Amino acid sequence: MFLTSHTAAAILIATKIQNPYLGFLLGLLSHFILDMIPHGRESELFDKRADHRQRLIRLAQLGIIDVFFAGCLLVSSLYFLKPVDNIVFFSTVFGAMLPDFLFYITDFLQIKFLFWFSKFHHYIHDFLHIKYAMKYGFLLQAIFVVLCLYLVFN
Repeated sequence: MFLTSHTAAAILIATKIQNPYLGFLLGLLSHFILDMIPHGRESELFDKRADHRQRLIRLAQLGIIDVFFAGCLLVSSLYFLKPVDNIVFFSTVFGAMLPDFLFYITDFLQIKFLFWFSKFHHYIHDFLHIKYAMKYGFLLQAIFVVLCLYLVFN
């Protein structure tokens, strides 16, 4: 899932709980559960001839767009929801985002002691062994974000 989807799930979780430690844990757990859901063939995002550096640049470009939308979602939620406890809100969001940040930092900086985490993250992504076109992945995630926001505001 994209960071925007993880953020939407975290916002939903944060509106239902009051404990920041539980929020962090549920945010983290939700991340891995959502990543088990296939979100399209990621290879479609890259030129087939791209080397590792070109793939990282493309990931960074997509990441900037994703972080922008996730940030808009966060700021909008803070403005419209006015969470009672910002610590719960941010600890849940942090838990939901942490795995992707660790994964990309490990990949980008080649941090050897975190390679086990990258392998685990890939394993979770491929857990169901189902692949479909990326356009369906985008659609699925857009529906998921809208559903989360509906549940938050109703």
